[in-house]
Amino acid sequence: MKKITGLIIAVLMTASFAHAKWWIFGKTKDEVSVKYMTINSISADESAKTLKFFADNLGGSVVVKGKASAGKGAVVGSVRYSIDGKNTWQDAKFTESGNFEFSFRPETGKKYKMYIEITNTAGKTNNLEETAKEIEISNENATSKIKETLDSMFDAYSNENSAKFMSYVSDDFAGDKDFLALAINKDFLALNDIKMRYTINNIASGPNGIYVSINYNRSMLGAKSGQISSDNGITEMVFKFNGEKPMLYSMKKPLLFGLSDADNVATGQTAGQSEGIVIDNGEVGGAVETVSISCSGSNPYLHPLYYFSTEETGCHPQNDMIEKSAIGEFIVYGSPVQAELQHNGQVKEFNKPISSLTEAEVKNLSGYTQPVTFSINTTSSYGIYIYGKFYAVQFVTIPAASGQQNTAFKVRKF
Repeated sequence: MKKITGLIIAVLMTASFAHAKWWIFGKTKDEVSVKYMTINSISADESAKTLKFFADNLGGSVVVKGKASAGKGAVVGSVRYSIDGKNTWQDAKFTESGNFEFSFRPETGKKYKMYIEITNTAGKTNNLEETAKEIEISNENATSKIKETLDSMFDAYSNENSAKFMSYVSDDFAGDKDFLALAINKDFLALNDIKMRYTINNIASGPNGIYVSINYNRSMLGAKSGQISSDNGITEMVFKFNGEKPMLYSMKKPLLFGLSDADNVATGQTAGQSEGIVIDNGEVGGAVETVSISCSGSNPYLHPLYYFSTEETGCHPQNDMIEKSAIGEFIVYGSPVQAELQHNGQVKEFNKPISSLTEAEVKNLSGYTQPVTFSINTTSSYGIYIYGKFYAVQFVTIPAASGQQNTAFKVRKF
């Protein structure tokens, strides 16, 4: 692994950390509040009141980002902050949608009492005490030990060494250590040629452990499909010290380890990130169903159909389309090779195989179109949105211009 110096933050939190997400302050839609906030990319729970920054890896600045709620029927008028206990105030950068950001350069040995004030266009403000944070600068350093553990875990996972990997997992692992061990072994059955890289984004330590935010990129070969899946993003983990050795305590989605049982292994999801690559029933990227349809005859207007709403398949002549289209269908034509999506269905093309698609990609409606017909090929995959449900399709074979019409395609349902 490429050695880098991570930006270090320490956040002292309550015992509820394993379920900590973004700061949630607003109680109703009518209240002016801070909906969520991050400090140097680390999400903080509302119960965390004291923050300790490590000066040697601070990078010079503390960066605060978040989103403000203006309350029902109003917009954010201003966002300002104080780092000296409300004695002086400074304006934060913000947008009308409520996003705000500010930064300051702390000094070693000095404590800062931070507050954030949101004012809407009606003059109403938030509860300042709910945003109070005390920030302290320390000369301590935990980076090297955390990085040694991360390097060893990544090496063990990439080399499919489950015993070595589990030797870095705490006995009280929040996602259940036995579930993680089983999931790791299932991962190794489903994967080949695992390649993973990471860089430390931030480290935050507190009474429950060391909170680590990392940037990652990875690729892996599905043992069944033979196809490569890859992704990149940010994820968060927590480590506890056992003597001098950091031990993995919890992980958030997107998971880097234990993908085969994500729901039982993960303790939440990293804010702003998708679920990432998953393994479902031994398939990388989720369970894939293969549908094969053969329509004999010489009529070039015979169409293989796939009914997403009823999961039936069949072949029907063109003059039968009016009756059959009442339930909504996905129609594959012979010449030219194209598909027709009925009943306001939407489609988006992806230039990669179906196994590499993430749920977040398919469910992001940006880029979807609503064509009656669209061209298809066997190298792309297609996101389908119809009747409020999402599917991914990749064609294995496509029909000929006339005569025997054979179609096979892979389908994932979300």
